[in-house]
Amino acid sequence: MHFFMSAMTDQPHANVRLPRLTSNPYVRCDRDLRLHPASQVYWLNVFRESLRTHFDCGGLSDQSRMDAGVAAMESVLAELLVGQGSFDTIDLDLARQAGLWAADLPDAYADLKSAANDAALEALPEVLQRLDAAPSEQRWALVFQEMLAGNWFDMGTVELVEAWRAAGGDVRQGHQRVPKRPWRWDHVDAFAQAVVLDDSPVVILLDNAGPDTIFGAFSFARELLRLGREVRLAANDGPALNDVQVHDLPELLARAAQVDAIFGELSQGIVNTGSSMPLIDLSNISVALANATEDAGLLVFCGMGRGLESNWTATFDIPVLRVASVKNPDVADLIGASLGDGVVRYATPSPSTIGHHD
Repeated sequence: MHFFMSAMTDQPHANVRLPRLTSNPYVRCDRDLRLHPASQVYWLNVFRESLRTHFDCGGLSDQSRMDAGVAAMESVLAELLVGQGSFDTIDLDLARQAGLWAADLPDAYADLKSAANDAALEALPEVLQRLDAAPSEQRWALVFQEMLAGNWFDMGTVELVEAWRAAGGDVRQGHQRVPKRPWRWDHVDAFAQAVVLDDSPVVILLDNAGPDTIFGAFSFARELLRLGREVRLAANDGPALNDVQVHDLPELLARAAQVDAIFGELSQGIVNTGSSMPLIDLSNISVALANATEDAGLLVFCGMGRGLESNWTATFDIPVLRVASVKNPDVADLIGASLGDGVVRYATPSPSTIGHHD
């Protein structure tokens, strides 16, 4: 283990810039909602509906708490709307967080995440057997398919919550939603060729709990471990939608290690991002995450929020992999995709940025 490992879960407060980021200036979200009125109206509606969905999924029935939550969120939104300068969906995330804290409901999806984790772990042996039975030249494509399928476990909009309920909470439901290859961005072959040429550590920014992390990210990490790569799993400090949290990982990895002992190796590389949002501002992360990327040779963004809705055009001095299913019409429009598209986008640094990092 490297020098930073003992402090990986310390200092969760986000206050530094990711050292491997070369964007100058760095724009965390490519769409300024003040300059896109239609998108602004759309996202305001999404977040207002989302707050009510949180109340419903969290079993909140106390009207005074709900009223307090709505009032707190609307107060933040009012300040945003009359303010100066740009604003984006990260600002709207913060407004929703204010509403959830005022309603005393910071982790509305706690029970749903727990149930999804249990179901995904129960099905993990089947997933791994299917991967292991495949010819080696097909394995990476199947791993990415698991990542895209798991990414459909997403409570980011009312429609996605309703789809989850309609499927009866089936953690395998996402497999039917992954389109056939080639995906909208399909860099599977380029990645498979490049990944064996390096032995440096890999940092994976995790997204949703349940099948997204357990079928997708864990399977992806397992393939890297088999190649001899060190893998560091970075997760949120606090609750955001149905995202996995850093304090969940030790138990999830211990349970996964009962299926395959190799997962136990991941327990030494748990990283606190310092974030409590479904997106991530790479100019405002934890010292632990900054340290974890210092000697990394690959940065992986799991999910739509961290790699598409935010950081889509961000540039780095190391290779970057973005893997997500496109589940939102405004995000689809932003990146030039269609709803339901799969994204496996692998980007290497341009020659002008390779020497940036000391």
